[in-house]
Amino acid sequence: MMNIITQPYYTLDFSVAACNFEILVNDIPVITMESEGQISTNIPINYAIYKSGEQFITANIKPLAGTENLHPDASLKFNVRLYDVANNDFKRINDYEEVKLPQVEENQKVPFLTQETEFVAEIPYSLINWNNGENLKDVDDIKEKVIQAYNNLANLLKEEKYAEFAEKISVREKNMATSMYLTSSESKARINSLIDDAKNGFDVMPLPKSIFKFYGYGKLVTLKKLNGEPAFYLYNKETKEELMIDQMLYMPKGKTELEII
Repeated sequence: MMNIITQPYYTLDFSVAACNFEILVNDIPVITMESEGQISTNIPINYAIYKSGEQFITANIKPLAGTENLHPDASLKFNVRLYDVANNDFKRINDYEEVKLPQVEENQKVPFLTQETEFVAEIPYSLINWNNGENLKDVDDIKEKVIQAYNNLANLLKEEKYAEFAEKISVREKNMATSMYLTSSESKARINSLIDDAKNGFDVMPLPKSIFKFYGYGKLVTLKKLNGEPAFYLYNKETKEELMIDQMLYMPKGKTELEII
């Protein structure tokens, strides 16, 4: 008799070395970072899966900062894993086929590599869907709207309007809680933790030099630092810690202002 998976939990298991890389699921970035040495880890990706059926993965690797071509040691391999997390029990159900990007030869000059693949997922939940939003590439003043949305969010923290800040990010948090099967108390704890940091030494920093990045097939936009990190972040002067807050913005159909999702 086949076991019924009640809380499917998809993760991306990857190993990377000597490159700057980004992995997207359904054109949603699930990991972006630079790795000079080798890193291997496993990250959840449910929040990037908004409907059952075929899911699309794109992996990009670029040269390390300050270089123009990929290092011969540059590598990235990954595969999707499926667990059932019902009753807080991580039961491993399936490992999907591993994908490995080709290796660069010593004398080759390769500025980037891209690999695409797909897998089939079945989910029991429904998310507030960015895919129903406006195509942001068609919005004339999109850059001004993005900066305004970021400034509005920053001002709520600066002015200690924490309830309004929580409301601004509520859709994102609802999607996260739904896709990760979080309880109401666990979801509130996520938001409270962020607000507690803002109350206790973490200050909103001015927007650094940034680039606009469109995701979600043109339905999402965000600001990134030049190194790929989120442009919206808090900084604690005493501990020298940064708290990066990756905010995706979309415009619901028929509206003219951006919202966090």
